[in-house]
Amino acid sequence: MGFIIRASAILLAVVSALSGAATAELKGSKDAKARVNLMLDRLGGAEIWSEATTLYVEYAGWRSDPAQPIDERAWRSLSTPDQKVIFEGRLSDTAYHMNEDASWLLFSERPARRFNAEEHALNLEFWNYDFYTVIHNLARGDNRITLRMDGDRTVRLTGPGNADWGWFEIDDTGQPIRWGANYGEDKLEYLYGPVRAFGNINFPAWGTASNGFWRFEYTAVDLSREPFRLDAEPPE
Repeated sequence: MGFIIRASAILLAVVSALSGAATAELKGSKDAKARVNLMLDRLGGAEIWSEATTLYVEYAGWRSDPAQPIDERAWRSLSTPDQKVIFEGRLSDTAYHMNEDASWLLFSERPARRFNAEEHALNLEFWNYDFYTVIHNLARGDNRITLRMDGDRTVRLTGPGNADWGWFEIDDTGQPIRWGANYGEDKLEYLYGPVRAFGNINFPAWGTASNGFWRFEYTAVDLSREPFRLDAEPPE
């Protein structure tokens, strides 16, 4: 599903208009924009990330409590809040679903759980700046985002209404070392390994929550211009 666009300027303009890709320059300090652009170049280029609408990932992971291996497969829309994430563990399986109207969990060993309205609103908000979506949003020059440096290697992201949209620590070669964001009152922080090639893009080979709760190695990362729409219905 990976792709690289090679076209004339006219054709590229048409394709960009049809795909919804933006050409706006990122807002913020010169140094912060330069470091983010360095990261986008390292990950395969802003063009491919801005024009993609779906990200598919697989990883082999480990959860520390209860201790068990976890395999994940995820289909994530980058243009609409549609997601389908399947976690297969030794002790149980879980599936997370989300669209504009609802988000819910399906469990192999107990009844489904639908997030209430407040929880779903939080899930929708977080979708804008989670690790995967925000790379796409940065690549397309999302004008909701303002960048600033916080030290030599850390770029802070501010969203609408001065909202905290997280941060990246990016090394001098453009590789993301660390990413963090708030999910409601919970603070998330992940460390990432050196990037490696996945088809036409690059992506970290592995990651871990800073507290060691989740550790994972990516086995597949693929971008597509084909849209993903969740075809499941939430439980009542």
